[in-house]
Order: sequence, then structure tokens, then C-alpha cells
Amino acid sequence: MKKFTWKLAITIVVAYLLLMSVVMFAYIQITNGFILNQAEQELSTIGEEISHSFSLQVTYDYIRFSNEIDELSDPLTEFEPANFYLRENQNMLGIGQIVDREVTIGSNTYTYDVSFSIDDFSQNVAIYRFSDAFSSWNDDTSLMVFNYNGYIGYSDASDYLTTFFDGHALVEQFYMIGADSRLYYDSLNTFTYSKFTTIFREAGYSENYIYDITSLLNSSKSGVIRSDLFEDSQLITFTPITISLDQMTKPLYFATMYSRDDVIATSSTLTNVLWALFAVVFIIFSVTIVVIYRVLDERIEDIQNARLALYYTKPYIIKINKKGKIKSYNRAFKNFLGEFDIYDDIRDFTVKNVVNRESILEMVKRQLPMTFLFELDNLDNEEKYILFIPTRTAGGTLLIGTDVTNTEGRFDQYRKLALTNQVTALPNYNQLLQDLEQLLEDNERAHLNNSLISLDIINFEKTRLILGQQSTNRFLSLISEMISQSLEGYPASLYHIKNDHFVVLLQNIETYKWVDRWIEKLINIFDKPVAIERNFLNVEFKFGIFNIEYDRYEILNNLVCYDNMMLALKHAKESTRHHKFVYNVSLSIIASREHKMELDLANAIKKSEFKMVLQPLLNNDSNKIVGFESLIRWSNPGYANESPLKFIKMAEQNGMIIDIGRIALHETFMIAKELEPYHIPVSINVSPVQMLQAGFVNDVITIFEQYDLKKGSIALEITETFLIDSFELVINKLNLLKNHGFDIHLDDFGTGYSSLQYLRDLPINAIKIDKAFIDEVEHDAHARAIVNMLSDLAKNINLEVIAEGVETARQNFIIKKAGCHIIQGYLISKPVDKQVAIELVRAYNIDHTADINELMPKMKEGRK
Repeated sequence: MKKFTWKLAITIVVAYLLLMSVVMFAYIQITNGFILNQAEQELSTIGEEISHSFSLQVTYDYIRFSNEIDELSDPLTEFEPANFYLRENQNMLGIGQIVDREVTIGSNTYTYDVSFSIDDFSQNVAIYRFSDAFSSWNDDTSLMVFNYNGYIGYSDASDYLTTFFDGHALVEQFYMIGADSRLYYDSLNTFTYSKFTTIFREAGYSENYIYDITSLLNSSKSGVIRSDLFEDSQLITFTPITISLDQMTKPLYFATMYSRDDVIATSSTLTNVLWALFAVVFIIFSVTIVVIYRVLDERIEDIQNARLALYYTKPYIIKINKKGKIKSYNRAFKNFLGEFDIYDDIRDFTVKNVVNRESILEMVKRQLPMTFLFELDNLDNEEKYILFIPTRTAGGTLLIGTDVTNTEGRFDQYRKLALTNQVTALPNYNQLLQDLEQLLEDNERAHLNNSLISLDIINFEKTRLILGQQSTNRFLSLISEMISQSLEGYPASLYHIKNDHFVVLLQNIETYKWVDRWIEKLINIFDKPVAIERNFLNVEFKFGIFNIEYDRYEILNNLVCYDNMMLALKHAKESTRHHKFVYNVSLSIIASREHKMELDLANAIKKSEFKMVLQPLLNNDSNKIVGFESLIRWSNPGYANESPLKFIKMAEQNGMIIDIGRIALHETFMIAKELEPYHIPVSINVSPVQMLQAGFVNDVITIFEQYDLKKGSIALEITETFLIDSFELVINKLNLLKNHGFDIHLDDFGTGYSSLQYLRDLPINAIKIDKAFIDEVEHDAHARAIVNMLSDLAKNINLEVIAEGVETARQNFIIKKAGCHIIQGYLISKPVDKQVAIELVRAYNIDHTADINELMPKMKEGRK
């Protein structure tokens, strides 16, 4: 047997083995994945059918019960439970009457235990055990309780519920639970926990797993959870129960447990079909391999002979005379060109990086390689790069060509990617720097009136959040087209630097007033909302302008031009009054001062120049200090008049906030430890940059445990404005911190546009009403209304509410009347050091020598 035949036979054997491995792997994956997913969908459907059937039956029985009660003058004596039949001829066990928290059944009166809220027993339909509700009731039977106008009728819940699951043999066990995970009914009565999630917590499941169950219950949707709660694996379906009655305020769920093995066993038919399919594929593969082998065996000799011929044949050959006239092509090049008759001269071709046609003939004479560019007339309008090497021959020159599209074409493609924005296809930052460099190198052009203008879209991140990534790309393309239209008639080039940042280069303009006229023109164009996929968006810009006055600056290059323009844009973005700034030397002076401040800030971290001061929180009702907010201060005399917000903002922008925040945590936790004997918690603001840092939670918990602090001694304050983009990540971190004993306060409440959306899910203990509302509360009815609304909202959802920046007695009176009893501000004290803070605690909480009503006339009004 020939050597290649042995190789082919070995290849076939290996291919068979690989195929069998793939088949087995595919079968296992489909069994464990596809079949199980299909089964989960079917179980969800079954759960929804059971829930729907149960809801209809309960509603029907409840209406019958209410009609029966309405027809009786004295339901307690006239109603006959034994003759009132429910589903499957099940009769009621008894009737009673509820007055406040007492229920009369027969001649006995029982009082609901304090663990039962009114919502628990005032539902139209509820399931619970009287032995749990009344300490004097001895029967542990779970009961289905109907409540109508204060009259309750009850029956055996097990008999009632079991009938809905009798036709489903795969059901191992089912529960009825609430959205808060409260366990109302267990079909096997095997657990005594009050919470369904406690079953998994006691079994050692992670908090993330339990969090998935809780999230599913809060979503009011059906779902399936996989578990290994018992000896084998289970599938647990969660199905919401929708009962259309007035007083059903507590959502209920069926949690139904199935054996995973039993569920998969029911899909044996599908498994057999898959095996049959794999067998057919295997046979087809085998036949195909045999056919291929026969064809290869017949054609192998032809292939070997053809290989020698192709090896010595060049793909493309052109023959020209000394004047560049084309005399002939080889067959391969004719087939490549298609319509080759349109070319008479070598200079008719397009040569890369050669503009002058006469230069082509000169390169041929000097036998220099040339790359020809061809645009093929096919469906893809494909571009081909052919490298030709001239070789002298009798009667002229031969150009022998090789296809270099994969190298030259790819290089051009990469160059285009490097110089073009991929979203709008406009020139990018790299191209801008090249154009500026060419402009400044040309002395004549550089001395003309040229201007560099930066445009930044205001609130672009919110726009991207609304539209999503794909729609945002279309939005940016539309914006770029509108900006291009505004530049018609101007000697201008438009560049797209990044998402929300465009740059315009105006060259050789008559006067710099052209810049102002164009900006006004652009603002007028965007005066109307931009329509994008049924969204109408108001688009506004900030402008930074650098007029390239060549003789005015000693050092002027492309980077300096760009940096000066960006410095002007920075000041425009920071301004609330101006939408544009023109660069001048004073801006550089400010930038230099900020640069010095940044260097001093880095040095301050090394020298630990930071300290924490404390501002008290006072309860108006008890006249006691109930907490302190820890505020950071920079003890550098050179920045004594600077607001702490300035260096904090700078630290957030350059990443120093991580180190500063760690210093603040250590100092605050040390102070909190000293305040523990007074039972006064301390709160500290957490920067968004800190919160989003990987490992933040571990760092905070490590420092907390280092100082051996008690739970509840530290509150972390977060601002609501940064939750929008990172809500899922932030809420997970906050839940971990809350579980470890930290309180969570939502600072600057009311300043964002999404606060109410997140209050339900955020694990917060308190909200702090922003000082902006408190400042206006004496004179502005709207501010008073907002404070009233926020106080009521907080109380209704069991959150503590704190008013920040209270400075006058009148402000305190108004917010106290609104229901906000905890205040913070200069009315009590400015931020003070630790020792003064302890003296304030003694004066208010221990010695009772200080009273806010006596203190008010003595305090000077100021700002936090």
C-alpha cells in the first residue's frame, strides 16, 4: 500500500474517534442542557395552570361564601359550615367573627398573637394555623381562611390544596409562600421554619443563591430554581398566584418541588430521537469519507502533475514597450481583469502612492517595484493590490505581479481604522493631530486666521442610557450629519474624537467672528428636539475655542493647540452661565494652579495631612444627639480657603480618592470606636469611585474588623446620582455591607431623577433631604411641599429621614412640623473635632445642660 494511503487510513480512523467523542459530548450536553431547559419550561407552564385553576376556584368559593354571609341576618348562628361545600365536596370546619384583633368562634374569643399583623388576617383569603395565631388553640391543622366583612370561614387547607396537584405525579412536595418568603403551607409538613429561604440557609446554601430566590419572588414572575436540598437534585418552580379580590395585598406563590431525575426520565423519547439522529450523522459521515477517499485516490496523480506546472507559472504578467504601451497579458491576468481592453498604457492603471502619471514610466525604467490598485466589478466591489516587479526583456519590459492584498490591503485597512472613527466614519484624534501638524509646518497657512473648536454633547451618558448602544451609534451618526450640514460654506474639517466629543478646524477664515456666527447657526439647528427611534431628545453643546494666532505664542504645536482647546472646553463645561469659552493665557494660569494643587494633594497623602471633623445629628423630640457625620478636611494652610469639595472632586478625577478614602475610613472608624461608650453611630460619605473599585467591600469590612466595631456603629452615605449607570453592581455591594452590620444612608435625596425607582430595592436605613430644599423651606411653598412629601414617603416605607443644612429656628420649626425630627446643620453645631463632639454629647445626652431651644439664639447662622 502506498505511503499516502496509509496516511489517509490513519486520518479516517482518527476522524472516526473524534466524531464519536463529539457525539458523546454533544449527547451529554444536550441531555444536561437542552432537555433540562425544555423540562423547566414545561414545569413552569404546569405551575401556571395550577395557579390559574387555584385562583379561579378560590375566587368562586369566596364569592359563594360572601353571598351566603350577605343573605344571613346573624351569620354566627345561622351559617352551617357542615352544609357549605367547597372543592371536591369538602365542607367548611367553622365560622367566626373578627373585631379588631379578636376573633369569636363559637362561645370562645381568641386574640391574634402580636406576631400576626392586621395584613396577615385581614386578607380575603389566607392560609395559616390557628395554633400559630392563638396561643390557646391546640389544633396544628393548616387552615384555608375566608374573610368577608369581619366574618371568617375556615376549612382544612391540606384537603383544599392537594386536589389541585393530584393529577401531577411528578410533584414531590409543594409549598405556599409569600413574596417576603414567609412559609404559609408545606404539603408534607416537614419544615417548621417561618421563612421559605430559611430552609436553604440552614442547608448551607450561599447568600447569593438565596438572593436569587428573593429576587424571583419580588419580580412577580414565574421561574425555576435548581437545588440539591435533599438526597437527590430537585427543580423548584415558583408560580405567582393572582386572586382578583379587593383585599389581597400580599402576593402569594406556589413553590413546587420535582425530582430532576424523574423529570429528565420523562424525556426518554427525545433522548431516543437524538441517538437516532447521531446514528444517521455517523453513517453519512462514514459514507462521505469512503467517497472522498476514492476520489482522492483517483485524482492524486493528476494533482501531483498539476502542482509542478503551477509551481513555475507566475500568476500575472504584463508586457510593455519602452514607451509604456501594453503589448500583451498572460491568461491569468486577463481572467483577473475581465475587461482588459480598456487599458492601453501602463499609465492607465492606478499605482499606490503615485500621483504623477509620468512617474510610473520612470519607475519602470529604474525597475522599481510598484503596487497597482484594482477595484473589481463584482458584488463586493472588492479591492485588490498587485505588486509588480519590472524586468527588462527583448523588445520591452515584463511586469511580473503577485497578489499582496492580504498584506498591503490589510495595512491600508489598519491605517484607515487608526485615522477614522468607526461609528461616524469621520476623521479621529490621530487624523486631527496629523492635519494640525501639516498646518503648522506650512508657514503661509499657519499665519492665516485658523480656529480650533471643540464640541461636547451635554448629558450624553443619560442619552446613551435611554437609547442603548446601537441606537446611540445611530444618534451620533445623525448628529455628525447635522454638524456637517451646518459647516456647508465654511472652510472647515469635522473630526469625531470620542463618543460625545467633536472637533471643527476652521482654516483661512476672514475673521474670528466667523466662529461665533457658526456656533449660533449650530445652536439654532439643534433648537428643535432630535428624533431618533420614537425618542425626541434635546441636544445641547458646550464649546471650547482656541484661535490659532501663530505669532502670539512662543511654543505652538499640534498638542499645544489641542490642549488649549480642551482647557477652554473644560471651563465651558464647568460653567453654568456660559456655553462657550475662548482660550486665553489666564486659563493656563488656572490650570497651572490646579496642577500645583494636584501635586500638593499627592504629597498630602504621603504625609497624612487629612483629618476628620464631626457634625452632630440631633433628634428634636428627645433633644439628644443621635449621630455624627464624619467630614474630611485638608490641613494644608495654603488651601485653607478652598472648599473640601474641590480637592475631593480633583481626587476623584485622578484616582487619588482611593487612598484618601482609605485614610478617611481609618480615621472615622477610630473615632467611632471611641464613641461606642456613648452609643452614638458615625456616618461617612463614600465616593462613587471608591464604591465601584474592585475589592471595596473587602477593604471596608477588613478596616471595620480591625477596630473591632459593633454592628450599627457605622453608616455609609452614598449619593443617588451615581446609581443610574451602576445600580446592579452597587446594590450587590450594599447588600453585602448591610449584612455585615453597616447602616446605609442615601445622601442628597431628591436631587436625582430616579430616586423613587430605586427606593424599593436599595438596602437603605435612612434618607437625607438635600440642603437645597432646606434653604428654601422658609420662603418657598414648593420646597415645603417637597419636604412634607419626602418625610411622609420615608415614614411610609419605614425609613429614617434626616434634614441637612438646618441653620435657623424657623427652618427647624417647619421641618419638624413636616414630620422630620432628625436634623443636621449649623443650628446645632458646625463641624468640630472629636473632643468638642464628645463635649456636645455630654451636654445634650448625659448632663442635659444644652437644649436646642436655648441654643438657637446664641448660634450664628452659617453654612455646612
